[in-house]
Amino acid sequence: MSQRMIAISRVMGILMIGFSFTYLAPVIVSLIYTEHEEFYFFITFAVTLLTGIGLWLPFINNNAELRTRDGFVIVTLFWTVLAIFSALPLFLSTNPNIGFTKAVFEATSGFTTTGATVLKGLDTMPKSILWYRMQLHFLGGLGIIVLAVAIMPLLGMGGMALFKAETPGPMKDEKITPRIAHTARNLWYVYLGLYFACAVSYYVGGMSAFDALTHSFSTVATAGFSNYDDSLKHFNSPFIEWTAIVFMFLGGLSFTLHFLAFRGKKLSLYLQNIELRVFVGIIVIVSLIITLTLMDNGVYNDIHTAFRTSLFQVIAMMTTTGFTTANFSQWPVFLPLLLIFMSFFGGCAGSTSGGIKIIRIILIVKQSGREIMRLIHPRAILHIKLGKRVIPESILGGVWAFLGIYAFSTGILTLVMIGFGLSPLDAFSAVAACLNVTGPGLGAVADNYASVSDGGLWVLIFAMLLGRLEIFTVFVLLTPAFWRD
Repeated sequence: MSQRMIAISRVMGILMIGFSFTYLAPVIVSLIYTEHEEFYFFITFAVTLLTGIGLWLPFINNNAELRTRDGFVIVTLFWTVLAIFSALPLFLSTNPNIGFTKAVFEATSGFTTTGATVLKGLDTMPKSILWYRMQLHFLGGLGIIVLAVAIMPLLGMGGMALFKAETPGPMKDEKITPRIAHTARNLWYVYLGLYFACAVSYYVGGMSAFDALTHSFSTVATAGFSNYDDSLKHFNSPFIEWTAIVFMFLGGLSFTLHFLAFRGKKLSLYLQNIELRVFVGIIVIVSLIITLTLMDNGVYNDIHTAFRTSLFQVIAMMTTTGFTTANFSQWPVFLPLLLIFMSFFGGCAGSTSGGIKIIRIILIVKQSGREIMRLIHPRAILHIKLGKRVIPESILGGVWAFLGIYAFSTGILTLVMIGFGLSPLDAFSAVAACLNVTGPGLGAVADNYASVSDGGLWVLIFAMLLGRLEIFTVFVLLTPAFWRD
């Protein structure tokens, strides 16, 4: 076996061993509520642990370092394998009683923070299952690989390869501390801080301790699972809705920005960040458009309720959280499709959100403006800047390539889903919801994906992995050049 394969096997084993212990948390929940579901989680723990040991133990004394290309293999392989392993408790349990394909879809949706579900009757489901679904959100939110880099110094220099392959956004080389492990650890400190603040706020707002803890998993990870079929509408509480608005918004911002602002105690850093300003501007404008349209069509008579509901749904879709407090797929005229398009924008780079990311939207607009200026002034030397920083042409080219592949993937996957029996609009919204890791779509997939065929679900599973790993991480593995030494 080559040194490259040994390094990959060794790190995969370490990651699987570490992740296996997360299955013990729902075991404890099951024991607390005497639900007799603990056996299924313990089986999954044992299978994952033994598989990890099998991959790691033969190469325990091998110190081969990872290259950047190895990071792409490990991240893609780890997310794919963990999605399948994480489906075991859902498949083995009698509540929910679902087949293997739906179990993998649900686990992948949880792990990628998509929030699309095939389950019904969540209100009466065992709490250990509900906890487990939300826990997958929490671990997938900032990225289990980033967590591994933060707490496993034995990954050594290879940690940078994993970090670059895992973290979202066009500029992956920026670190907030000299050591990559410290960077990852600090990001997780911010993540945990937001989680506990959100949980306390939900509890103060009237949620039970269990609901507050689990919904905070979903909110800060900008994911979307809920313990109830009606999502946050179940609570019928403006306070809880405003709490979700705040923490979905914070989850949609760069965690690097959060860290730098809190470390330096300079909240002005938020105001200086162009990506954040554009993000807020889009949210405000679209929320006002939706509010006025809802009022004009008589959906709401109270402007405060109309604005709160509009703002909630816009933030939920743009941060790709996917929570709902209203059946927006039934809203009048162009509003449902507008919200689906907002999910393509996504949140800020370095956040837990999916989508294209606001920073890429900014760069695309700036480049389009530059090309127009070049038509007017062909000899002018024009640079693209963010603030005072000149953006390298390599990043600009990467942004256009990303957008092209994103659009191509959306189109091809939509055609495939039409082939599996969905209407064109339902197929497009399903692909958009999964590729953008948002969750809710329109029509047949507005509330639930249970009606989609097994073949269609596997296509959407692939779309979720593509979206969560930002496409390049997966597609780079399909190029022959990648596998040549």
